[in-house]
Amino acid sequence: MKGKFGKLQLTILLTTVLPMLVMGIVITIFAVNNYRDIFEAEVNRSLSSAAGSAATMFDALYPGDYKLVESGKYVSLFKGDKELTDDHAIVDSLKESTGMDVTLFYMDARILTTILDKDGNRTVGSGVNGAIFKEMQNKMSAIYYTVDINGETNYVCYIPLKNSDGTLVGMIGTGCSAENVISNVNRAAWPIIIVTVIATLLASLISIRYTTYVALSIGDIKKFLQTVINGSLDAVMRDRALDRNDELGDTADAAVKMRDALRVMAEKDPLTMLYNRRYGMSRMKQVQNSAGKTGEKFAIAIGDIDFFKKVNDTYGHDAGDEVLRFVALELRRLMLGCGFAVRWGGEEFLLVFDKLDEDAAADKILSLLDLVRGRVISYGSQDISITMTFGLREGSNDMDINDMVKEADGALYYGKQHGRNQLVRCEDLDASELITEDEAVLAAQTPDISEEDDLEKLAASLIRAAEKGSEAPKTVVTDTASSDSAAETLMQKLVLSAARHAEEEGED
Repeated sequence: MKGKFGKLQLTILLTTVLPMLVMGIVITIFAVNNYRDIFEAEVNRSLSSAAGSAATMFDALYPGDYKLVESGKYVSLFKGDKELTDDHAIVDSLKESTGMDVTLFYMDARILTTILDKDGNRTVGSGVNGAIFKEMQNKMSAIYYTVDINGETNYVCYIPLKNSDGTLVGMIGTGCSAENVISNVNRAAWPIIIVTVIATLLASLISIRYTTYVALSIGDIKKFLQTVINGSLDAVMRDRALDRNDELGDTADAAVKMRDALRVMAEKDPLTMLYNRRYGMSRMKQVQNSAGKTGEKFAIAIGDIDFFKKVNDTYGHDAGDEVLRFVALELRRLMLGCGFAVRWGGEEFLLVFDKLDEDAAADKILSLLDLVRGRVISYGSQDISITMTFGLREGSNDMDINDMVKEADGALYYGKQHGRNQLVRCEDLDASELITEDEAVLAAQTPDISEEDDLEKLAASLIRAAEKGSEAPKTVVTDTASSDSAAETLMQKLVLSAARHAEEEGED
């Protein structure tokens, strides 16, 4: 944008300034023509008045009619008894008082005049243009012309010169230089021209300033949208565009809302409005990197809703969704100001505690467990009670985040196999007690056993799951252990859990 006009700027500039410039030119032309007409009318009135004064003076000073008197080979013009030939006193006095040239014509010939030729001689004896005298004969009233006299343009007025019987015997003409009129018109036009130019310049400056801000705001919106298109949902819209109180401001606001909607779609789980798994992993990596730089502690936990399948089977999937939304709301409240929650999958949730050590994280989770187990979720006419189980691990700057999640997941499954409704910390377990992800896949084939099931069903179910080790996915089998040994190991762990459960049943 710097150093040149954009297409939009140029378009707006042309559409605002050009019409104003054209309007200024039209106004100037109109005003100049109007002033010229006014000045010409005023000049014509002055010329007509001066010509009338001349005729009146001749009538007042020399009563009688105009007549030609022949004396030998000469002819003289008389007015009454006064010979006017070569008596230029009246015309000269009028020129001196009005600044106008005055001429007395007998018919179409100049008899008395103040007009001088190039040699300084009066132009007596010369004739007027035949068309002028013919028009005078037809109109018998004042007529006005612009004529060239000695190479100079003049405004001229002719009035009829009549005898007492009304016959036309000549004319009196008065004239003045057109240069004076043009000079007066120009003097009147210049202020209009100056005002028009100043107004056009001001309009141009205002338009340039406005269009610059418009173009910059459009550029901000374009840059913002391009950043979003390139995949960055952290794009920031500049206040310059957002603060506008016009359609561009509305567009900028809509673009931000669109980014937020895309961010929700890309980062949030639509049901719970928690971060989804993909974005949760990215955020957890950021927390780990930040902790590595600052030395701050962090912790991660994975938990799920106990017997969630039973909730869906008993109350329906809509009720299950309501339970998930309830848990998500409490998780958001729990993590406010200390980290974030992620819907890891199904009824499973990941918690990332930022700038909290494992003990502080454990306290928060225990408070959550107390809240959840003491809350009744109402859905329609049904009251639903749930519990949750969590596995917790302290964060490590050197460990792969996937491995940390696996260990927290192992603690979770240990808790699921040892009574549920609890928090299990990785630091409280031996490595042999952690159920690995592969073992969890195999254990997942075992259906949840409710407290109403008897011990025989539980044991039979555990044994069947262990015996299915050969049917488990290949990821369960390692290079150093057979499927039978993996199944046997899992069976031992699960049977121990069953025995512990049986002991607890016996105590009850």
